[in-house]
Amino acid sequence: MAAYIVLLIACVLPVLVLGYPTGAGDQACINLTPQHVGTISQNSTPPYSLFVDTNSIKQGGMVTVTLNTTATNGYFKGFLVQARCTKCTTADTAIVPGTFAKYTASDGTIQTKNCAGGDKNSITHTNATEKTSVMFTWKAPGGYDVSQGIEFRATVVQNLRTWWNTVMSDEISVTTSSCSRSASATAVVIGSIIAALFL
Repeated sequence: MAAYIVLLIACVLPVLVLGYPTGAGDQACINLTPQHVGTISQNSTPPYSLFVDTNSIKQGGMVTVTLNTTATNGYFKGFLVQARCTKCTTADTAIVPGTFAKYTASDGTIQTKNCAGGDKNSITHTNATEKTSVMFTWKAPGGYDVSQGIEFRATVVQNLRTWWNTVMSDEISVTTSSCSRSASATAVVIGSIIAALFL
């Protein structure tokens, strides 16, 4: 029995102490909840913000996202960010299949992550150093349903027992490309001309 207890402590203690210092675990992908044993999300207003540099992009377009601390002397050690569909019936679990990338190639504090079978559809930390801000880009998929809105959602970890999973950006709309709009407009004009010729 004593050997079993020692073995159990040896297995659990590293998770309790370290959490996920080199990036969010796969278990956090769907509900953005880190698997820190014996902890729950904070109910207070998160001392962090997700800032997006635009509120409208075209299919296949790019947006720059910044995760900042908003508290004086604030910091965070870990994070997981995804683009989520705001108007889908499964909005809480609908990861939009866009592609994350580092804003600066030399930034060694962040890395992309493949969640739920996607490719680079999430971004997370690489180490547990204290951070005040991280910046990255997200490229919208070319064929995304433009009737569905997008917002970025994050879990931000201050320390092993203190974390928030209610950090959200403003909503972003995705429009069809200008070429598609031009083609549609041209088709309408041509159709009008042909109809007029037969009147």
